[in-house]
Amino acid sequence: MYGFRMMRAPDKPISKTLKRDVAIIGAGSIAAAHVGALARRSDIRIAAIVDPSDAAAEYLAGQTGAGATFPSVEALLSAGKPDAAHVLTPPPLHAVTAIPLLEAGVDLLVEKPMAASAEECRAMLNAAETSGAALVINHNFTHHPIFIRVRNIIQSEKIGRARSIVMRYAAPLRQMTARQFGHWMFNSPTNLLLEQAVHPLSQIDALLGGIKSVSSTPGPLRRPADGIELVTDWMLGVSCTGGSAQLEITLGASFPSWTLSVLCDDGVIDADIFEGRVNYRRAHGTIAPGDYALRNLKTGLSAIGDAATGIAGFVGELSRLGPPADGFSQSIIGSVGAFYDTLERGDAHRDGRGLCLVEACEKAARSVSLPAPKIPRTPPADAQYDLAVFGGTGFIGSHLVERLISDGKRVAVVARNLRNLPTLFHHERVGLYSGSISDEKMVANVCGRSRAVVNLAHGGGGASREAIIENMARGGETVARGAAVAGVDRLVYVSSSAALYLGDESDTITAATPPDPDVEARADYACAKVQSEAIVRTASTVPLVILRPAIVVGEGGSPFHSALGAFENETHCLGWNRGRNPLPLVLVEDVASAIIAAINAPADDVDGKTFNIVGDVRWTARRYIEELALATGRPLRFHPMSVARLGAEEWLKWAVKKVAGRNGVRAPAIRDLKSRGMVTPFDTSEEKKMLRWAPCDDEDAFRKRAIYPHGEERV
Repeated sequence: MYGFRMMRAPDKPISKTLKRDVAIIGAGSIAAAHVGALARRSDIRIAAIVDPSDAAAEYLAGQTGAGATFPSVEALLSAGKPDAAHVLTPPPLHAVTAIPLLEAGVDLLVEKPMAASAEECRAMLNAAETSGAALVINHNFTHHPIFIRVRNIIQSEKIGRARSIVMRYAAPLRQMTARQFGHWMFNSPTNLLLEQAVHPLSQIDALLGGIKSVSSTPGPLRRPADGIELVTDWMLGVSCTGGSAQLEITLGASFPSWTLSVLCDDGVIDADIFEGRVNYRRAHGTIAPGDYALRNLKTGLSAIGDAATGIAGFVGELSRLGPPADGFSQSIIGSVGAFYDTLERGDAHRDGRGLCLVEACEKAARSVSLPAPKIPRTPPADAQYDLAVFGGTGFIGSHLVERLISDGKRVAVVARNLRNLPTLFHHERVGLYSGSISDEKMVANVCGRSRAVVNLAHGGGGASREAIIENMARGGETVARGAAVAGVDRLVYVSSSAALYLGDESDTITAATPPDPDVEARADYACAKVQSEAIVRTASTVPLVILRPAIVVGEGGSPFHSALGAFENETHCLGWNRGRNPLPLVLVEDVASAIIAAINAPADDVDGKTFNIVGDVRWTARRYIEELALATGRPLRFHPMSVARLGAEEWLKWAVKKVAGRNGVRAPAIRDLKSRGMVTPFDTSEEKKMLRWAPCDDEDAFRKRAIYPHGEERV
């Protein structure tokens, strides 16, 4: 029986349990993977969720059945001590989160990297050593099924001892693609390696017996935005107690690849982590030509077997007849299981490998010296602005702020994260304010300093349809009320053409076209935009203009726009239809000019009205992909689809999920699939007249501004 140390919320009675009581510290995206792994264990009970966001903690508690939520580790420990905890906070908070728990004797599984510095790692190890608590770092990819197969082949002694490794780790960086440079990893070269390189380094460390030293050769400096400098390519030489390794790292790769080749005394193992493939080759008792033929035959048969296993696993997972098939989920399950197996054996394990890997990243990063990120200036207490832009650091916001600065305006910019911003945001006429549009006090403060307000902020994140709609609508309402209290001259709410029904080619969209009346038959984002527009109208008592940009393209945005189709990977676009209808494209610069026009237009022309922001160059999806392929030199392909086929596939997926007993699965809506194709034409004559707006109508100019920036590699 486990020693009982039950935690509770202050108003919850204590009840005995034979299960190990576990706290989840941090309710972010990685928590779902840990919760999924814990759900497979009958000896674990998730007793509490800790997160400073009440909404995030309550949602995860509802998903897990946790009986208590807490805003901090201190509040958790004051209510009772859990048997174990998973520390899933951002890396800079690992040490400050873990040390109080370790001092209280709580066994911990901490997400990688162990901490943000070797110094913090040592402090965590000292706290664990003093209290006797277990401290394990979640280097989950050492539990990946493909990596386990590699280790098993070596340990079976079929091909002798591992002597050296050549590994390539090429991974996409979602945050870089989305230009979210405020993420912690972009603060320094060390952080970038800690966030990404610990994955392959942990495997090298596990296979070759511990890292002794690291040498590094950094690749060229990249400038993905003005004022942002990164090193994303590295060649690391790793010396270990049992051999040596070469690690090639490419971050922000468009083609993911994670391969390793292990040279052993009597053979070679080749593996692909992402594609789920393992093959090993050794000599046979025959002459060279026959030996090589046998090796090639074995390689082919092995690949066929891995392909069949992968398909079978996917089908099993989809039908819920088997465990999760993807390697990441299996690696988390394995890592979590190993942690609790360690506790079950009574081993107070303290993971020194976590410190070793952090030290390796720090050593590798010393070969690069970059200027420290600029710290945002604190705006003066009496600062006043011509315009406040909520969501001003995003794709459209950046172009809008740049235009406003060039016009001599003073701009208040509000965003969740103000780290690592491009140079333009450090201009003397820009005031930076950090916060969410759900923060009424902050919103009121900024609106009170501004003559006009533009709301570009999304505010619609959430784990369910209801949460997405609630968050987006609440954020829009908060800004509208703040603008109303401040009595600003005008509020511009930037919505989206997703609020319209665009699936009827016999209709025409004009400024008078209302939002889609059948919102329940639309996807979450479209439904949220429709409801947000209605709530903003109700909440606003100042002059209001609503703008609906359509497919916004240009420098700073992703070239692989979801309105073109579904990109299963960057080189293949599965269209929402045949791809032959003109699309409502608009340059981001033209969206910025439309927003400024809406601010400056006469009241009689714009107040209370909604305008659709669509340019005059309207290529088809096929044409856009062809132009992009020519500019980038990449083998991009558009795959035409029919609505009937898309609908059949969606209904099949829905049926399989329902049969498997998955709850909360919405039935597919053909109306939404039709609308995604955007076959309804736009007439923007009213917009041009009322806003005095003239979007780009020249194909060559459009190509230079929408396509060419994606073909230029900034180094």
